[in-house]
Amino acid sequence: MSLPELPAIDLTEIVASLQDGILLITLRNSRKTNSFTEKMSHDLIRVFQWGDADDRVRVILLTADPKERAFCAGADMEEVIKGSVLLGRKEDSEDEHRDPGGQVALSIYNNRKVTIVAVNGHAWGSGFTSLQLPFDFRFIWAGAEITLPFLRLGILPESTSTYLLSRLVGQSRATSILLSNAKMRPDSPNLSSLYQDILPNKEDVLPAALSFAKTIAATSAPVSITYTKGLLHHPGMTIEENHLLDSRAIKRRGASKDGEEGLKAFMQRRSPNFPDTVSGETSWYPWWKSRDVNQPKTKL
Repeated sequence: MSLPELPAIDLTEIVASLQDGILLITLRNSRKTNSFTEKMSHDLIRVFQWGDADDRVRVILLTADPKERAFCAGADMEEVIKGSVLLGRKEDSEDEHRDPGGQVALSIYNNRKVTIVAVNGHAWGSGFTSLQLPFDFRFIWAGAEITLPFLRLGILPESTSTYLLSRLVGQSRATSILLSNAKMRPDSPNLSSLYQDILPNKEDVLPAALSFAKTIAATSAPVSITYTKGLLHHPGMTIEENHLLDSRAIKRRGASKDGEEGLKAFMQRRSPNFPDTVSGETSWYPWWKSRDVNQPKTKL
Protein backbone atom coordinates (compact mmCIF):
# COMPACT_ATOMS: atom_id res chain seq x y z
CA MET A 1 0.00 0.00 0.00
CA SER A 2 1.42 3.38 -1.02
CA LEU A 3 2.02 6.04 1.61
CA PRO A 4 0.13 9.34 1.58
CA GLU A 5 2.10 12.37 0.48
CA LEU A 6 2.89 15.01 3.12
CA PRO A 7 0.20 17.45 1.92
CA ALA A 8 -2.41 14.73 2.53
CA ILE A 9 -1.54 14.58 6.23
CA ASP A 10 -3.73 17.03 8.15
CA LEU A 11 -1.22 19.00 10.23
CA THR A 12 -2.28 22.15 12.06
CA GLU A 13 0.35 22.85 14.74
CA ILE A 14 3.42 21.91 12.73
CA VAL A 15 4.49 22.23 9.10
CA ALA A 16 6.60 19.65 7.28
CA SER A 17 8.48 19.42 3.99
CA LEU A 18 10.74 16.83 2.36
CA GLN A 19 13.79 17.80 0.32
CA ASP A 20 17.00 15.91 -0.52
CA GLY A 21 16.15 13.12 1.94
CA ILE A 22 15.58 15.49 4.87
CA LEU A 23 12.14 15.75 6.44
CA LEU A 24 12.06 19.22 8.00
CA ILE A 25 9.40 19.77 10.68
CA THR A 26 8.71 23.23 12.13
CA LEU A 27 6.58 23.94 15.20
CA ARG A 28 4.04 26.63 14.37
CA ASN A 29 1.74 27.09 17.37
CA SER A 30 2.94 30.68 17.51
CA ARG A 31 -0.24 32.04 19.16
CA LYS A 32 0.85 30.21 22.33
CA THR A 33 4.64 30.41 21.95
CA ASN A 34 4.71 26.87 20.54
CA SER A 35 3.07 25.42 23.63
CA PHE A 36 2.76 21.65 23.61
CA THR A 37 -0.89 20.68 23.03
CA GLU A 38 -2.78 17.43 22.53
CA LYS A 39 -3.16 18.31 18.83
CA MET A 40 0.56 19.03 18.51
CA SER A 41 1.31 15.62 20.01
CA HIS A 42 -0.94 13.95 17.40
CA ASP A 43 0.66 15.96 14.58
CA LEU A 44 4.19 15.06 15.69
CA ILE A 45 3.42 11.37 16.08
CA ARG A 46 1.81 11.21 12.62
CA VAL A 47 4.66 12.98 10.83
CA PHE A 48 7.41 10.99 12.61
CA GLN A 49 5.60 7.76 11.75
CA TRP A 50 5.33 8.94 8.16
CA GLY A 51 9.05 9.72 8.07
CA ASP A 52 9.89 6.34 9.56
CA ALA A 53 7.91 4.51 6.87
CA ASP A 54 8.93 6.49 3.77
CA ASP A 55 12.22 5.30 2.24
CA ARG A 56 12.87 8.71 0.70
CA VAL A 57 13.46 10.07 4.20
CA ARG A 58 17.03 9.74 5.45
CA VAL A 59 16.98 12.30 8.28
CA ILE A 60 14.18 13.92 10.29
CA LEU A 61 14.91 17.43 11.60
CA LEU A 62 12.68 19.32 14.04
CA THR A 63 12.94 23.05 14.69
CA ALA A 64 10.85 26.20 15.31
CA ASP A 65 10.67 29.67 13.83
CA PRO A 66 13.68 31.56 15.29
CA LYS A 67 11.55 34.71 15.43
CA GLU A 68 9.54 33.13 18.23
CA ARG A 69 10.73 33.71 21.80
CA ALA A 70 10.45 30.02 22.66
CA PHE A 71 11.30 26.87 20.78
CA CYS A 72 8.57 25.30 22.92
CA ALA A 73 6.99 26.85 26.01
CA GLY A 74 5.96 23.54 27.53
CA ALA A 75 2.45 22.18 28.00
CA ASP A 76 -0.48 24.44 27.18
CA MET A 77 -1.59 25.22 30.74
CA GLU A 78 -5.03 26.42 29.66
CA GLU A 79 -5.59 23.03 28.09
CA VAL A 80 -4.29 21.26 31.19
CA ILE A 81 -6.58 23.22 33.53
CA LYS A 82 -9.58 22.35 31.35
CA GLY A 83 -8.79 18.66 31.88
CA SER A 84 -7.00 17.65 28.69
CA VAL A 85 -5.32 14.32 28.10
CA LEU A 86 -1.92 15.90 28.85
CA LEU A 87 -2.30 14.99 32.54
CA GLY A 88 -4.97 12.37 32.09
CA ARG A 89 -8.68 12.91 31.70
CA LYS A 90 -10.88 12.18 34.70
CA GLU A 91 -12.46 9.24 32.95
CA ASP A 92 -9.11 7.54 32.35
CA SER A 93 -8.03 4.81 34.72
CA GLU A 94 -4.40 4.75 35.86
CA ASP A 95 -3.72 1.75 33.64
CA GLU A 96 -5.41 3.27 30.58
CA HIS A 97 -3.78 6.70 30.55
CA ARG A 98 -0.95 7.22 28.07
CA ASP A 99 1.17 10.34 28.47
CA PRO A 100 1.02 12.22 25.12
CA GLY A 101 4.55 13.52 25.61
CA GLY A 102 5.70 9.96 26.14
CA GLN A 103 3.90 8.85 22.99
CA VAL A 104 5.75 11.56 21.06
CA ALA A 105 9.06 10.56 22.67
CA LEU A 106 8.51 6.91 21.67
CA SER A 107 7.75 7.88 18.05
CA ILE A 108 11.06 9.77 17.95
CA TYR A 109 13.25 7.41 20.00
CA ASN A 110 12.07 4.29 18.14
CA ASN A 111 12.32 5.94 14.72
CA ARG A 112 14.53 4.03 12.29
CA LYS A 113 15.85 7.22 10.67
CA VAL A 114 18.38 9.69 12.10
CA THR A 115 16.56 12.32 14.18
CA ILE A 116 17.93 15.82 14.86
CA VAL A 117 16.46 18.74 16.80
CA ALA A 118 17.50 22.37 16.30
CA VAL A 119 16.49 24.22 19.48
CA ASN A 120 16.46 27.88 18.46
CA GLY A 121 14.62 29.39 21.41
CA HIS A 122 13.80 28.87 25.08
CA ALA A 123 12.72 25.36 26.05
CA TRP A 124 10.44 24.80 29.02
CA GLY A 125 8.96 21.54 30.25
CA SER A 126 7.97 19.46 27.22
CA GLY A 127 10.29 21.59 25.10
CA PHE A 128 13.13 19.81 26.88
CA THR A 129 11.68 16.41 27.78
CA SER A 130 9.68 15.20 24.76
CA LEU A 131 11.24 17.50 22.14
CA GLN A 132 14.94 17.08 22.94
CA LEU A 133 15.79 13.96 24.90
CA PRO A 134 14.55 11.26 22.45
CA PHE A 135 16.53 12.66 19.48
CA ASP A 136 19.79 11.24 18.15
CA PHE A 137 21.41 14.68 17.87
CA ARG A 138 20.64 18.02 19.53
CA PHE A 139 21.74 21.49 18.37
CA ILE A 140 20.85 24.46 20.57
CA TRP A 141 21.15 28.23 20.93
CA ALA A 142 23.57 29.17 23.72
CA GLY A 143 21.10 31.71 25.11
CA ALA A 144 18.24 29.24 25.44
CA GLU A 145 16.69 29.07 28.89
CA ILE A 146 15.80 25.53 29.98
CA THR A 147 13.24 25.29 32.75
CA LEU A 148 11.65 22.18 34.23
CA PRO A 149 8.65 23.32 36.31
CA PHE A 150 7.16 19.91 37.05
CA LEU A 151 7.87 19.57 40.78
CA ARG A 152 6.77 23.15 41.46
CA LEU A 153 3.44 22.28 39.85
CA GLY A 154 2.99 19.16 41.96
CA ILE A 155 3.35 16.82 38.98
CA LEU A 156 6.43 15.04 37.66
CA PRO A 157 8.78 15.01 34.66
CA GLU A 158 6.99 13.37 31.72
CA SER A 159 7.82 12.03 28.27
CA THR A 160 9.95 9.13 29.58
CA SER A 161 12.49 11.79 30.63
CA THR A 162 13.60 9.98 33.80
CA TYR A 163 14.61 7.00 31.64
CA LEU A 164 16.17 8.95 28.78
CA LEU A 165 18.04 11.60 30.74
CA SER A 166 19.81 9.17 33.05
CA ARG A 167 20.95 7.17 30.00
CA LEU A 168 22.20 10.32 28.28
CA VAL A 169 24.04 12.17 31.08
CA GLY A 170 24.27 9.65 33.92
CA GLN A 171 22.25 9.14 37.08
CA SER A 172 23.89 11.88 39.17
CA ARG A 173 23.48 14.64 36.59
CA ALA A 174 19.96 13.53 35.70
CA THR A 175 19.01 13.66 39.39
CA SER A 176 20.40 17.19 39.69
CA ILE A 177 18.58 18.37 36.56
CA LEU A 178 15.20 16.84 37.40
CA LEU A 179 15.08 17.52 41.16
CA SER A 180 16.68 20.95 41.50
CA ASN A 181 13.94 23.11 39.89
CA ALA A 182 16.80 25.19 38.47
CA LYS A 183 16.73 27.36 35.35
CA MET A 184 19.64 26.23 33.22
CA ARG A 185 21.59 27.20 30.13
CA PRO A 186 22.88 24.65 27.61
CA ASP A 187 26.49 25.15 28.72
CA SER A 188 25.66 24.07 32.28
CA PRO A 189 28.07 21.32 33.40
CA ASN A 190 25.11 18.99 33.87
CA LEU A 191 23.65 19.69 30.42
CA SER A 192 26.44 20.51 27.98
CA SER A 193 27.22 16.89 27.04
CA LEU A 194 23.69 16.51 25.65
CA TYR A 195 24.41 18.75 22.69
CA GLN A 196 26.16 18.13 19.41
CA ASP A 197 26.74 21.85 19.13
CA ILE A 198 25.84 24.98 21.12
CA LEU A 199 25.52 27.98 18.78
CA PRO A 200 25.95 31.66 19.81
CA ASN A 201 23.02 32.99 17.75
CA LYS A 202 19.46 31.73 17.35
CA GLU A 203 19.72 32.14 13.59
CA ASP A 204 22.78 29.86 13.46
CA VAL A 205 21.09 26.79 14.95
CA LEU A 206 18.99 25.53 12.04
CA PRO A 207 21.69 26.07 9.35
CA ALA A 208 24.21 24.14 11.46
CA ALA A 209 21.78 21.29 12.06
CA LEU A 210 20.72 21.26 8.41
CA SER A 211 24.31 21.08 7.17
CA PHE A 212 24.94 18.16 9.52
CA ALA A 213 21.73 16.45 8.34
CA LYS A 214 22.73 16.80 4.67
CA THR A 215 26.07 15.12 5.33
CA ILE A 216 24.40 12.15 7.02
CA ALA A 217 21.73 11.87 4.32
CA ALA A 218 24.33 11.85 1.56
CA THR A 219 26.92 9.50 3.06
CA SER A 220 25.27 6.97 5.41
CA ALA A 221 23.49 3.70 4.60
CA PRO A 222 19.93 3.90 5.98
CA VAL A 223 19.71 0.24 6.98
CA SER A 224 23.08 0.43 8.74
CA ILE A 225 21.76 3.45 10.66
CA THR A 226 18.69 1.42 11.64
CA TYR A 227 20.80 -1.50 12.88
CA THR A 228 23.14 0.79 14.82
CA LYS A 229 20.24 2.57 16.54
CA GLY A 230 18.70 -0.80 17.37
CA LEU A 231 21.93 -2.01 18.97
CA LEU A 232 22.23 1.21 20.98
CA HIS A 233 18.63 1.14 22.21
CA HIS A 234 18.21 -2.63 22.60
CA PRO A 235 21.58 -4.09 23.64
CA GLY A 236 22.07 -7.55 25.04
CA MET A 237 21.95 -8.12 28.78
CA THR A 238 25.64 -9.08 28.82
CA ILE A 239 28.72 -8.36 26.68
CA GLU A 240 28.46 -11.90 25.33
CA GLU A 241 24.87 -11.31 24.17
CA ASN A 242 25.98 -8.05 22.58
CA HIS A 243 28.78 -9.89 20.80
CA LEU A 244 26.25 -12.30 19.30
CA LEU A 245 23.99 -9.45 18.16
CA ASP A 246 26.94 -7.50 16.74
CA SER A 247 28.24 -10.54 14.90
CA ARG A 248 24.93 -11.30 13.23
CA ALA A 249 24.37 -7.67 12.29
CA ILE A 250 27.89 -7.40 10.83
CA LYS A 251 27.40 -10.57 8.81
CA ARG A 252 24.04 -9.39 7.44
CA ARG A 253 25.33 -5.96 6.50
CA GLY A 254 28.57 -7.30 5.08
CA ALA A 255 26.66 -9.65 2.77
CA SER A 256 24.16 -6.98 1.71
CA LYS A 257 23.98 -4.93 -1.49
CA ASP A 258 24.83 -1.91 0.65
CA GLY A 259 28.00 -3.61 1.85
CA GLU A 260 29.01 -4.41 -1.71
CA GLU A 261 28.30 -0.84 -2.86
CA GLY A 262 30.12 0.70 0.09
CA LEU A 263 33.30 -1.26 -0.63
CA LYS A 264 33.16 -0.43 -4.35
CA ALA A 265 32.64 3.25 -3.64
CA PHE A 266 35.57 3.25 -1.21
CA MET A 267 37.92 1.56 -3.69
CA GLN A 268 36.75 3.82 -6.54
CA ARG A 269 36.98 6.93 -4.36
CA ARG A 270 33.43 8.05 -5.07
CA SER A 271 30.27 8.73 -3.08
CA PRO A 272 28.21 5.58 -2.38
CA ASN A 273 24.70 5.02 -3.71
CA PHE A 274 23.21 2.58 -1.21
CA PRO A 275 20.36 0.48 -2.72
CA ASP A 276 18.92 -1.24 0.38
CA THR A 277 15.80 0.23 1.98
CA VAL A 278 14.65 0.33 5.59
CA SER A 279 11.16 -0.83 4.64
CA GLY A 280 12.65 -3.91 2.97
CA GLU A 281 14.57 -4.98 6.08
CA THR A 282 12.04 -7.18 7.86
CA SER A 283 13.55 -10.66 8.11
CA TRP A 284 15.53 -10.05 11.32
CA TYR A 285 14.97 -6.46 12.45
CA PRO A 286 13.65 -5.87 15.08
CA TRP A 287 15.31 -8.69 17.02
CA TRP A 288 13.62 -7.69 20.26
CA LYS A 289 9.99 -8.04 21.32
CA SER A 290 8.26 -4.68 21.70
CA ARG A 291 5.34 -4.01 24.02
CA ASP A 292 2.27 -2.51 22.39
CA VAL A 293 1.70 0.43 24.71
CA ASN A 294 -1.29 1.61 22.69
CA GLN A 295 -3.36 -1.33 23.92
CA PRO A 296 -5.40 -0.37 27.01
CA LYS A 297 -4.86 -3.86 28.42
CA THR A 298 -1.06 -3.43 28.41
CA LYS A 299 -0.01 -3.11 32.05
CA LEU A 300 3.20 -3.33 34.04
